[in-house]
Amino acid sequence: MSASTSDAGSQFVQRVRHAATRVLGNSEAGTEIIDLCRQHEDAREMVLADRAEDATVVAIVGATGQGKSWITRQLLSDASVAATIRSGNNLDEATEKLTWIGPRPPADLDSRHERFVACAASKMQSIGMPYLIVDAPGATDDRRGIAGVAERALSLASVLVLVIRRDQLRSQRVTGLAAASEGTIVIPVVNMAPVSTSGSEPGQAGTDLAADIETLVSRLRETAPQSSIQPAVVVPDFEIDPRSEDAVGNAAANELSKAIEFAIEEAGSGDHRRGTRLTAMDARFTAAVASVLQNQLPDLTNAIDRLDAEARKLPTQIASTLLGGPIPLRAAVRNRLRLELLSDTAAIWFPFRTILSLLNLTHGAWDRVLLSFSGSIPSLVGAVYTGVQNIRGQHETGHDLRNGLRQRASAAVTDRLGPMANRFRSELNQLRRGQVGLDDGRADLDDAPPATLSGVDALQEQSQSAFDEAIQKGSVSGLFAMLSGLIGTVIFWCLMAGPLVALYQSYLGASVETLFELFANQDTTTSTGLDPATISLAAQGSTATDHGPQIVSSLDRFPRPHASMLLTGLLLSLLPTSIFAMVVLSICQGRHRIDRIERHLRDRHDAIIADLQSSGVLRLRWSDPLLADAEFLLSIGRTGQHK
Repeated sequence: MSASTSDAGSQFVQRVRHAATRVLGNSEAGTEIIDLCRQHEDAREMVLADRAEDATVVAIVGATGQGKSWITRQLLSDASVAATIRSGNNLDEATEKLTWIGPRPPADLDSRHERFVACAASKMQSIGMPYLIVDAPGATDDRRGIAGVAERALSLASVLVLVIRRDQLRSQRVTGLAAASEGTIVIPVVNMAPVSTSGSEPGQAGTDLAADIETLVSRLRETAPQSSIQPAVVVPDFEIDPRSEDAVGNAAANELSKAIEFAIEEAGSGDHRRGTRLTAMDARFTAAVASVLQNQLPDLTNAIDRLDAEARKLPTQIASTLLGGPIPLRAAVRNRLRLELLSDTAAIWFPFRTILSLLNLTHGAWDRVLLSFSGSIPSLVGAVYTGVQNIRGQHETGHDLRNGLRQRASAAVTDRLGPMANRFRSELNQLRRGQVGLDDGRADLDDAPPATLSGVDALQEQSQSAFDEAIQKGSVSGLFAMLSGLIGTVIFWCLMAGPLVALYQSYLGASVETLFELFANQDTTTSTGLDPATISLAAQGSTATDHGPQIVSSLDRFPRPHASMLLTGLLLSLLPTSIFAMVVLSICQGRHRIDRIERHLRDRHDAIIADLQSSGVLRLRWSDPLLADAEFLLSIGRTGQHK
């Protein structure tokens, strides 16, 4: 068993003791739970302590007067050692201490409750490995101290030999011992069985005895499911058996030693068995705490139960508001679908992508956008105003997603849990009436809510991821975005191409004519043979006179389109493209698509909330220390009830 496991178990018990002290004080229930903590700590220490120095501890346990000490003596071949093993039902004969028998004493021998009897390993019945025998007092002894010593053997041993007399097979005391020994290897030994008279071998169980033994083993396995319950070893009553006591004892010792050796090999390593025993002990501890809370504090338990039930429902109800109602959620989905289409549309599809951006910004005012294309100034102003409002609304929505959930959680906790927390405190004050020195730590929390919702950040992060995933799966494909961009771009440029082609045609024609005249003049100059400098001076002198009309006529060849004509062509081309973009956006955010995404998103959101709650991330964290301790105690009790 690792040290971390031991530390965790110790911290758990200390937490229970602290909570019981804070919540219950020195009331009867508080005292009983603190005693349970002490006993559980002692039992864990016994399991974790290797007192036998790697030797297997075999404890002989059972109710008083079952023949435990007689079975112990049969495992020893040293008569002088066997004579020191006390037995009997009388007070002066019964075992009162744990008797350790083996070649070397255990570590930390407690002389008040334990004694050691040295016996060579060669004088002990072989089980294939070193071992120590522990002979325990009767677990049902009327003397409380003796019974407590007997219970220690249940924590010390790796193997329990549970001795039961034939006439006690149906006793409920046997079931109680099995429950207390859960997690160990248990070998039932049916002692003083009647001799069969049906012609079978001496000591063989008869039909009725076999049925009772089978019932016993089944009951033990049902009571202690984590224990390794082995087949019973039947020891006949030597007083009526034709064999002598020594012969019966030797046969019983051989059969028992073989059963122990087989059980240890089957159960695995010591660390595995130790871990199983600790798990079983923790389960018994939580069950005991649950019993104390339910039996002694029903009113307080019911009060915290109601508080806890409301606290369990509240995170789910608060978290469900993160998505909002159907109308805001559908609006958010539509907005994301438009943005998804815009991001999938390549920048090369100009101006179709620009129109998509404009329509996305002015959603809810597309009619004013179309009217603004016709030159309506009021419609243009209205479209701009709507765009500004949409941007502001997106910022407000983001702020509400970040901070609104915490504000709603704080208000819901105060309204729903505040009155119930006050009723719980009233119940607790009645229980602790008259006790002094108990500080509930509430002095500085009177104005604060009794709890806060933890896990909000994790919920928002996973919800955002789920939202993105739902949009990604439900949005139009990239192929659709590419085809719509191509078609929208073709529509615009097909309509806009006419004026542009005519304009460029006139411009290119004027350019060609001007260049032709320039080349023609250059050829004339070359043919006259005049000096270039003379031609240059002559050209400068005659610029304002002879060649003026020629230059002006060249510039007149170039087209001078009116701005109104270009603007009209642009508007006429944008209008069909915008209508097509509206159709594309309408397909992108169709009703059936929105419905499908909303259903998927809400189902995924519910699954996220359930997962975060089951893992303890999304839960109410009590700001009131007393409520936190009470809820912790109740959670232990609730766990114990389900064991």
